[in-house]
Amino acid sequence: MWVSKISEIIGSSPESFEAAAAEVVARANRTLRGITGIEVVDKRVKIEGDAIAEYRVRLRLSFDVAPRSESHW
Repeated sequence: MWVSKISEIIGSSPESFEAAAAEVVARANRTLRGITGIEVVDKRVKIEGDAIAEYRVRLRLSFDVAPRSESHW
C-alpha cells in the first residue's frame, strides 16, 4: 500500500510570486521526497510605502510516503 501526505508551506520573495513559489519548492525538496503535486492556495503582497515590498505564496504540496518493508511493532 502506498500513502500520500499533504503539507502547506508559505514562502516569500522580493521579486515575484514565481520566485516565492520556486523558493518554497527548493526548500521543500531538501527534506521531502517524492513531491507529486503542488497547488497554489493563496497569494498576497506586502506593501511598504507605495510599493510592493514582498510577494508571498502559500502552497499545498502532495508527496508520497514510502511503504515500510518491515514492521517495528
